Amino acid sequence: MTDSVHNVGGDGASVKPSRFRRLLRFAKYGLAFAIIGIFLGNVFWRMSGSNRWELEFERNGVKVYSLKEPGAYNKQFKAVMRGKFTLNQLVAGLIMNSTSENCEKNIPQCMDVKVIQPWSDRTMTDTVLWKLEMPPPFSPRESLIRSHIVQDPKTRAVVIDVMAAPNSVPRNPGAIRMTHFQNRWRYTPVGKGEVEIEFFQDIDMGGMFPDFLLNLGGAEETYKFIHDQLPPLLDRDELRRAKFDFIVEAE
Repeated sequence: MTDSVHNVGGDGASVKPSRFRRLLRFAKYGLAFAIIGIFLGNVFWRMSGSNRWELEFERNGVKVYSLKEPGAYNKQFKAVMRGKFTLNQLVAGLIMNSTSENCEKNIPQCMDVKVIQPWSDRTMTDTVLWKLEMPPPFSPRESLIRSHIVQDPKTRAVVIDVMAAPNSVPRNPGAIRMTHFQNRWRYTPVGKGEVEIEFFQDIDMGGMFPDFLLNLGGAEETYKFIHDQLPPLLDRDELRRAKFDFIVEAE
């Protein structure tokens, strides 16, 4: 009887490790398949894309588009709207808004702004360092950007290229310097005092920021910026009165 009880106990003890080993083996296989799936999904995503602007949505007079290039991970976004603005007013919104007061009052994520190279009529450029707050646990981002303005003498359309210039000044501790920042504004007069505004956005937040969040929320954030934030930024007397020798209003 003693031997019989001992054998039963031994068999029971051997069953538990066997089941544990099987579960451990399945967990390893599951993890391996998950890693392979994530890798293949990332590859397929990078390979995808029509390389054309596709309409995401139209809301309150604003059209928002996205573009996915094959080989690229992040989408690019574009917003188009019309408004009663002068070309000088729109240009002033870029040149005259790089101030601590504007940073504090009108840009929610802005922590600091420094003009590295003031606006120059000779080069038609300026260079500005913006420091932007990020949600926890992400570090603040520094956006060191150089803007260049050109106007077509025939159509009077104004194009402003806003490009990253990350190495123009030394980097600061406690913040991540964005190295990929290629935005563009196009202001095209369409008659009756209206201007069509096109805003192109192509950025990478850098660091450990999950870029898929930009792909998921980029269209909505682009809409909020051009519809909710831009008009208040431009609705100031000094911007409406601004006049520049290098900008000619449409007749």
